[in-house]
Amino acid sequence: MNRIDLCVSGDFDMSSTIKVLSLSRVGVPFDGKPREGAISRLRMAPSYPVDYPYLIASENLSEPADILTIRDFRSVKKDMKKKLKKGIGLEMTVSPARKMDSVSVGKWFNSLEDLHKLCHWAGCQFIISSGATSKCEMISGPCLDAILKTVGIEPLHYWSNLTKWLEQRLARNVSYAKEAT
Repeated sequence: MNRIDLCVSGDFDMSSTIKVLSLSRVGVPFDGKPREGAISRLRMAPSYPVDYPYLIASENLSEPADILTIRDFRSVKKDMKKKLKKGIGLEMTVSPARKMDSVSVGKWFNSLEDLHKLCHWAGCQFIISSGATSKCEMISGPCLDAILKTVGIEPLHYWSNLTKWLEQRLARNVSYAKEAT
């Protein structure tokens, strides 16, 4: 099973950490140099060909992006239904839930479930990521599986769909695809 965490940042040895956590790939912010085995998260497409895999990530629904990170689903739900583009990845991170009280965590899980339903309805890819900013905040693959099960999502099906979506997105990245062939 290819477990993927598309939102990790921090200065530590990613390759050994993802093996220990039963993850196969991670997405990291681009800091000027690509990290081996990682997918770079960029704010805008590069203006020249590059030789590393990347995704465009944004928090703004109006900007073109591969991944739209949702901070507060309840506040953007109505706008999303109007402006959502088919095929985009809609991502919620686990990191904000770490600081919530029990009632807020329940609402967060409810938002996660609602976002998954919206993704299914709109033809988008549902993405759950750790949002980790350090090695200690990373979440293992089995823990991500447990969160998915809590929301009523079959982990094997989710990881398979995410892997397929990710490979399609990376292949659509013209700059990377040209360099890779």
